[in-house]
Amino acid sequence: MACMLPIEDDALLGIRRSAVYRTAVWLARLANLVLLPVVVWGIVSVAQIAPTLPQPVFMGAWAVGCVTLVPAVVLFYRSGISFGRRGLTWVTDERVGNAVLRDVFWLRR
Repeated sequence: MACMLPIEDDALLGIRRSAVYRTAVWLARLANLVLLPVVVWGIVSVAQIAPTLPQPVFMGAWAVGCVTLVPAVVLFYRSGISFGRRGLTWVTDERVGNAVLRDVFWLRR
């Protein structure tokens, strides 16, 4: 894989202000809203603290989560964020990855 150039501050600000990026952030938030409770419930049920989720609920939640997460990743890419595999991460610029995480998990003012 070729080394990708880091994104400049002005370009990152422009990406974060774009409508495509904001849509991707909201789709990622929706995916997290669906997938995180299922993952937590799965861990709790494996520890036998709670009963397991019924199969249709589990599969439905994963389907809804994937249907929202995949377009979010595509929209992040279309907004100008470059993805590449490096270690355990897919975002090649650490500042961009931190900005995406901040935007997905906290509301911007």
